[in-house]
Amino acid sequence: MRQFLFLILLLFFGHTVHAQKRELLDSVVLKASNIRTQSVGQNIVEIKSSEIKKYRPQLTDVLNFETPIFFKENGLGMVSSPSFRGTTAQQTAVLWNGINVNSTFLGQVDFNTLSAHGYSDILVRSGGGSAQLGSGAIGGSILLQNQLDFEKGHQLSLNSSLGSFATFNQSLDYQWSNQKISAQVGGNYVQSENDYPFFNSNAKNENAAFNHLNFYFNASVKLNNFHKLTFYSTAFNGERHFPILESTQIRTKYQDENYKSQLAWEYVKGKWSAKARSAYLQEKYTYFQNIERPNLKDHGTAKSLVSILQTGFKPNKNLYTEVRLNLRKDWAEGTAITTASRDISKAYFFLKQNLSKNLIYQAQVSLQHTKDFDMPVLYQIGSQYQLKRNHSIKASFSKNYRIPTFNDLFWPGAGNLDLKPETSRQFEASYSFKHKRWQFGLTGYNIKISDMIRWLPAEAGVWKPLNTNKVRTRGIEGNAAYKTTFKKFEFLIKSIYAFTEATNLETGNTLIYVPKHKLTVKLDLIYKNWNFIAQTIYTGKVYTQTNNSQETALKAYPVAQASLSYNSSNTLNWELGARVRNLSNENYFVVNYKPMPGRNFEIFFNLIL
Repeated sequence: MRQFLFLILLLFFGHTVHAQKRELLDSVVLKASNIRTQSVGQNIVEIKSSEIKKYRPQLTDVLNFETPIFFKENGLGMVSSPSFRGTTAQQTAVLWNGINVNSTFLGQVDFNTLSAHGYSDILVRSGGGSAQLGSGAIGGSILLQNQLDFEKGHQLSLNSSLGSFATFNQSLDYQWSNQKISAQVGGNYVQSENDYPFFNSNAKNENAAFNHLNFYFNASVKLNNFHKLTFYSTAFNGERHFPILESTQIRTKYQDENYKSQLAWEYVKGKWSAKARSAYLQEKYTYFQNIERPNLKDHGTAKSLVSILQTGFKPNKNLYTEVRLNLRKDWAEGTAITTASRDISKAYFFLKQNLSKNLIYQAQVSLQHTKDFDMPVLYQIGSQYQLKRNHSIKASFSKNYRIPTFNDLFWPGAGNLDLKPETSRQFEASYSFKHKRWQFGLTGYNIKISDMIRWLPAEAGVWKPLNTNKVRTRGIEGNAAYKTTFKKFEFLIKSIYAFTEATNLETGNTLIYVPKHKLTVKLDLIYKNWNFIAQTIYTGKVYTQTNNSQETALKAYPVAQASLSYNSSNTLNWELGARVRNLSNENYFVVNYKPMPGRNFEIFFNLIL
């Protein structure tokens, strides 16, 4: 049925594509987030849609190769949790067109259930951002964005791939715009038996099949040269079976349904700007404890209403101020939580100023309120100084937090209403160099986290969440890139390195699943119509137990992949290629007892009309 829906969409849009004359008209640009202009002192990685399509449709693969984030992946396609600068998955904020979409139940995003498909770009910002972006923005923030352009006419794109382990991926996107209206619609479907064989064994990855279906629709209308109305929406449905290591184990599965919609209005005229947004979010899960007994299951549904009103004033070219009010209501129910609700209000103030041609700074502070517990005052101060034409330095200092989740507060028999939010203070400083073909950056940071929430054994063998540890993470992040053209060759090589030291200050031990070293290297070579890409990730040793046992630690491993494709831009713009993953057939584990696949293959075809 899902493949049939894609075929209907393809037939419908395929005969509507035609060229359209483009005319110039003054336009108002609606930005889903001000992250680019309001991140003085911090680093941002931008991943374009053209790059996203070179990876698996799950967000894990994209961010693993393109950023310093480490992902704790419980096998291919299974639960995937980020560790950003040594922090936990709950301490990474994920925003969809400016709205925080971390799970109300768990406080995190499973990056193998969040499709990377259908976004114009993905922005990744390192470091604290809770004053601006809310709960969880301690280690870093990931922003999924849709930019709707005008006067572009029609465009249809089709992306297909077939791979090992009976893996099928199909994406279809259609965009249309004229002077006043812009619309985007599309979808992505992926399924896999995921039954890869284990190394040194006759066994294979049993009960591990998964499928994901994702649809989106976005539209924007210019009311006039000063007002614009934009609507965003996306729907996700997925099912995956959790792998077993022995055939005698009970087979389980998990279903996800997520819906998001948002309406945004923006006004820009002269020195003033205003924006109002309202969003509705819904997440639903069903866990089948035994797929042979379908009535034995757990379920839960969480809903959120979000409203944001902001106004900005720019009295001159060197000064900008902004005031924002956020209101959010969350409520949930399910097998584990009968009823739970929470209301949060937030007032935010932002100031940015150019003190001179070479020196710029920003300051932001937010005050928040909820009746459940005391909320800290949050702030961030950042500055950047241009030393010379090609050299710059920047620094940022911030206080951040993470609010307890619904599971932390309301889980029957274990929830703790006395929990305090996790808080952190952090400082980072960076140096960057850019000159013609070269680019280089180096960042050092220090983060201290207090009242870290952990689930620990209590009376009668019941585990309960408590504010316990104090944690310090510190490290260095570096990046380098070189790009040149020689005759008919285009050559790009870039690398990202992260050294992370995450320590429990009460025990002195390293936090589990935090590698000290992560290195990614990418080579991109273009010759005429041919494109060759080679990539590798090296991940250092990780501890899997809090006592840092060497016996259970996972060894360091490299994983490489390569692709070769041919592009044609004559009558039709198409690309045909093949990709090999785990090129060296490395036997590696990201999580203990969860083996990853060996060498596997994929062929892909992309078409743009």
